[in-house]
Amino acid sequence: MMDNINREVLNVIEEQGTIRIVVDVPTDILHSDNILDAASDFVRPLMDEWEKNNRTQLIVVDIYPRHTYIVIDINNWQYNYNIAHQQTFPIPVYILRLSRRSKQWIFFRRAIEDQKIAISIAELHRCNGTNPTPFLADHIRGSVYLSPRTT
Repeated sequence: MMDNINREVLNVIEEQGTIRIVVDVPTDILHSDNILDAASDFVRPLMDEWEKNNRTQLIVVDIYPRHTYIVIDINNWQYNYNIAHQQTFPIPVYILRLSRRSKQWIFFRRAIEDQKIAISIAELHRCNGTNPTPFLADHIRGSVYLSPRTT
């Protein structure tokens, strides 16, 4: 099944060039006291496959009680960490969702999220100051931003 999904993802990358993938997984499968590490480890096999001929970057882990969203940019050559808090240009968003019941992956385009996610990522860059990516947005325990960037 993962081979089929990887093939779909790689086909879309070939067609689109630059995409943003939001990996949607049930939060309870990320067993760890360090959710950022658990999410990174979870998507590492996927990213290893995608980055063979592409530039991948894990940007955000966004955790909610039932779902965790792991945002990965692929071939985002316009990304500039130094001004990312001001970069709100839309990138085509695709969802890669793991079903809680069937444990099957589905992959689909979600155009309505292109601009919304771009703005959210810029805001996370602003809030996190000069902290390295990936950023953690914790909607369970709350996020604390100690040194946000000025605009």
